[in-house]
Amino acid sequence: MAGHAAAGPAAQGAERGLPAAGTPRQRGDGLVVVAAVTNAAFEGDPPPYSPPDPKSVHLLYPPFPAGFSQQVPVVYQPGPGPGPFPPPGVPPAPLPYTTYDGQPSTGPSPAGHGQPLPKDYMVESVLVTIFCCLLTGVIALVYSYETRAAIGRGDMAQANVSSKKAQSLVLFSLLFGLFASISWVIYVLVALYL
Repeated sequence: MAGHAAAGPAAQGAERGLPAAGTPRQRGDGLVVVAAVTNAAFEGDPPPYSPPDPKSVHLLYPPFPAGFSQQVPVVYQPGPGPGPFPPPGVPPAPLPYTTYDGQPSTGPSPAGHGQPLPKDYMVESVLVTIFCCLLTGVIALVYSYETRAAIGRGDMAQANVSSKKAQSLVLFSLLFGLFASISWVIYVLVALYL
């Protein structure tokens, strides 16, 4: 039996018609045997969970150092209430923005330094969208709305940029609509009378 076990794989390979180990393979030899190794540690069910041993808990969680109280230290000790703001003797500075309390303001305008507010071209954008060119009119509407929103939040730089884009798109839409209308009238006249 021991001899059979020692010659097991080679004898089984010879019975199946496979060449023995160390024998050079030739073209036309039969099947190729591939050996697979499995990890026995990962076969079957995992071991049941067991909580850590209470006797070894000091190894997992070391004790607090000597003299340490388990109370959280207070970092900020509250003092007396806050004093007046600004402190006495400091004059209040002008605000960098305007406040609105329902009364007309005598301060600077939201555009700053007396500059007029940029025009939003909303009405013009709606008209050229309906009558001239739908695509560029809708884009002009978007920039008109963006101008209004920028004015509302006080961003005058963005409002000026959006206003210029809305103005140029309104002008382009108007010119394109006029060109298309005049071209259509000429085409109709030529088609009818020639």
